[in-house]
Amino acid sequence: MPAGFRAGIFPETGQCDAIMRIIKPVCLVGWLLLSLPASAGEANWQQTRFHEVDTVFANPGQGWMSRRFPSSVAYLRFQWADVEPAMDHYDWRIIDDAMAEAKSRGASLSLRVMTASAHSHGYYCSPKWLFALGCKGFEYTVGGADPTAGGRRIPRIEPDYADPLYLTKHGEFIAALGKRYDGNPDVEFVDIGSYGIWGEWHSPHPVSAVVRRRIVDMYLQAFRRTPLVGMVDDEEALAYVLAHGGGYRCDGIGSPQIENRWVPEAGGRNPFYLSATSLAMKDAWLKAPVVFEWYGSFDYLKSQGWSVDAAVDFMLSNHVTFINDNLGRVPAGSLMQLQRLTLRAGYRFVLRDIALEKVVAPGASLNIKMNWANVGVGKLYRACQLKLALRNAGGLIVASLVVPTDPREWLPGEREVRALLVIPPATVAGDYALEVCLTEAERPGRNLRLAMEAPMAGGWYLVSHIMVN
Repeated sequence: MPAGFRAGIFPETGQCDAIMRIIKPVCLVGWLLLSLPASAGEANWQQTRFHEVDTVFANPGQGWMSRRFPSSVAYLRFQWADVEPAMDHYDWRIIDDAMAEAKSRGASLSLRVMTASAHSHGYYCSPKWLFALGCKGFEYTVGGADPTAGGRRIPRIEPDYADPLYLTKHGEFIAALGKRYDGNPDVEFVDIGSYGIWGEWHSPHPVSAVVRRRIVDMYLQAFRRTPLVGMVDDEEALAYVLAHGGGYRCDGIGSPQIENRWVPEAGGRNPFYLSATSLAMKDAWLKAPVVFEWYGSFDYLKSQGWSVDAAVDFMLSNHVTFINDNLGRVPAGSLMQLQRLTLRAGYRFVLRDIALEKVVAPGASLNIKMNWANVGVGKLYRACQLKLALRNAGGLIVASLVVPTDPREWLPGEREVRALLVIPPATVAGDYALEVCLTEAERPGRNLRLAMEAPMAGGWYLVSHIMVN
């Protein structure tokens, strides 16, 4: 384990590449020594095995939504009033600027719109013009000394979610939001917000289940390609989200009370959830992301006597995909707890070994067998391609293949993948390098990091050599 990792200091991408250049000769020697035939009858076969590494790196669609660790996703909560300051006039700069900043560092953006916020700087989170039109609302006052209760303790207003004006005008806003961002590869997922304080679906002024489902429907109609995530604070609405293929999000991890109440792996001791909803939550990760947010800062959790270790175990046992980071300062001695979560959140792919022929003739097919593992607790949700490439001594690709497999189906555990790589008839005799990569289908060139010890350049891993003769 690199010393920087032990100390909680993580190298940037350039430093990681430098480290790989240093260890490349060692890797080559290590796995070439394993390239032995299984038996005399298989003398033309070779097998290369790879060591799994515990390097911390960012991959698309998983991990922390912060810069505490290498990250591929940023998170933006925004107020409806800020994006639609005047009726039917949309100012998308807040979202677009956040997306551009995330994209500049190779990350995507996830979103939540709020219609009431205990951290708003003033009275309004929903637009002032909405209430001027006649939409009913409820004044509330929260905040104060408890840092988890909100910001300044000032009066604020929450819309009456059952008011036809709210449902019409907010429905138009969500439709416009979807028209602009649905299917954008730089948007990772969208929280189904719009209801309750912070859009977390808990409100001092609840409305009927029929109205709450209508708010969910706004999102289901507007976002047909971008993953949606429902909040756990409303059992009936969450059941509706899960039934339509959405994921779930629980804000408040670290609190045993929150964990025992909301998520099925906690034991189901609270009767709040219907059994059907608990079952749907347990399997939701197979279709859509699972998102967790800490209850509060590290110091706050400790002041309550809550276990960070137990919270990490809880998230891993519930197939966490993303972690929203509001932990603040974390002592160096506690970083290993978070590193353990980082290494297993979402998917994490390893090529265990590869077996193939040593010598192949021009025009023939190279038989390849690979054993892959997903050592994470989650799965990949974006379309991704497994590619093979054969390079000559000059680094030019002479043969390539998109392997007919779908990495989104690579659930935690082991998987065998076979491939046939056709060698072009005009291929010149000589030694060739075989390389492998996993790349996003929607963003070609954005390759995944693999948790394996092998020489890598530009997301391509050198996995073997063959002789064309």
